[in-house]
Amino acid sequence: MGDNVGMKPRNWIPYVAGAVAFMLTLVVGGVVGTNWWASNIEMDRLVAAIEESEAAMSDVLVRVDVVFDQLDGEVPANGEELDAATIAAVAELATIAVDGELAIGAAGREIARLNILPWHTAIVEAREAYLLHNYAWQAYMQSAQQDPVAFTVTQPLVNQSFIDAQEPLERAIPEPPLFDLPERVKQIFVEGLPESNGDVI
Repeated sequence: MGDNVGMKPRNWIPYVAGAVAFMLTLVVGGVVGTNWWASNIEMDRLVAAIEESEAAMSDVLVRVDVVFDQLDGEVPANGEELDAATIAAVAELATIAVDGELAIGAAGREIARLNILPWHTAIVEAREAYLLHNYAWQAYMQSAQQDPVAFTVTQPLVNQSFIDAQEPLERAIPEPPLFDLPERVKQIFVEGLPESNGDVI
């Protein structure tokens, strides 16, 4: 007797607990939604920058093919005596290599400076995988500046780095995706780059 006198039932506890749970659900949902949106934005920017990089590479190969047509597909070796037309064509190949290095390098720097949240590890890994391909192309262009015959030689590092970038890029696409990301990534690897005398992709 006396211990329970004057006490009211705590009917408010379930309401408070429910309100807290509801607020936590909203907060967690908001965080998840914001993270998903940020992932899509980051991936969209990465794919757009890769598309620019691939376009620069493609431009190199198109220009090289035009010169190869003038040379009947043969690039003279260093030390070989050349006529005026061949000298001009070889000089154009060197110019293409210089232009290519500049354009591809600029695209690579744009990719490298993209802001990606550190916990979006799949997107970070995709960027790093593709950058290896971009760097391989820059090295390829440097070799072609020294000797245009490089345009006729298979480039294993360029080709393998392109192949190796596919799986990380596909894995980095957020679910559900925005900005037509799956199709854009697919097109990068379905279309690849035009074949050249050096079998570069």
